[in-house]
Amino acid sequence: MPVEQKPIDLNKPLDVDAAPTLSKTQLTPDLTKAAIVLQGDKFKQTQAKLTKYILWHPIAISLYTLIVPIVFSRSLWDFIEVSDNVAEFFTLALRNKKDFVFGVISTLPVLAGIFACFGFLAFLLSDELGSVSSKFVERKHCDVIFGFDVRQFANAATGAVNKDSELVIYRDSPIAIGTVRPDSDNSTADEFKVVISGIHIRKVFAKVDFDKMLLEWAVLRSRELYSEFLAKKKSKNQSKTGQIQITVDAYSFDKHFERMLTSSGFTLLSRSSILDPFDSKLSRWQEFLHKFLGISRDTFGLTLTTENDDVELLKENDLLDTEPIDTKKKKKKN
Repeated sequence: MPVEQKPIDLNKPLDVDAAPTLSKTQLTPDLTKAAIVLQGDKFKQTQAKLTKYILWHPIAISLYTLIVPIVFSRSLWDFIEVSDNVAEFFTLALRNKKDFVFGVISTLPVLAGIFACFGFLAFLLSDELGSVSSKFVERKHCDVIFGFDVRQFANAATGAVNKDSELVIYRDSPIAIGTVRPDSDNSTADEFKVVISGIHIRKVFAKVDFDKMLLEWAVLRSRELYSEFLAKKKSKNQSKTGQIQITVDAYSFDKHFERMLTSSGFTLLSRSSILDPFDSKLSRWQEFLHKFLGISRDTFGLTLTTENDDVELLKENDLLDTEPIDTKKKKKKN
């Protein structure tokens, strides 16, 4: 019997009648749909960020400032030619309003065409990410993100829990998610590898530091996975010299997330012109434009050693408090 899924609609506001309680929870079968929707929405939002990045790229702005004056000058040349100064230009414009307005209006199709060209370019380059979002379930990208068959997990028995995903719940609705995926096949007792496969926040809550909290949770969860890996392998190594290699992908045009990673101790490991993490194909013209515009998928890494206090320091962070927070009570205290 299918498990009833918690409803989620990113196009609708949260239920204002629900209690304003903020809490965290691990992934359970009834939250599977919400988890998939949030992780899929990550690529949709990333597509929007790329479109904005291209439209406001320094090269695009330079062309705007160069082409727009030329277009206006050509259309209003009759006014410019007979004017000795700016004051005289506007005087003539006021005296011949119809001709002046006609000249301005005649530039609109040309300007619209210029912006349309950049818009079309942005669409072509960002569609690579848009296709990931639109076919997130169909192509089983969601299974790669979570590391297992999520549709099968959605129908699991009551009480099933997956500890590798953390969801933030507000007003009884999931608003953020973080997911890690251990790479056990390529790990050893001396070097354990973990991938932070997805951290995403609902757009309306993007300014809240949930991404920072989820990143710190991912680091702590990576340490727990390492301990579980050693126990499963029945390793005698006490991991005094063991290392945990944590990697996460970011995009060059998502400056906020990349700054957060570097401020948290992550360092840049590699860059790729291929934006789609699930496909290695990229045409030559796309690769050229990606490099020309500085668009890339960047892989960051963090190395934790079991002989230092990195994890212990993170455990003291208030953001990792597991107790639910009633926002109304919190406001009263303040």
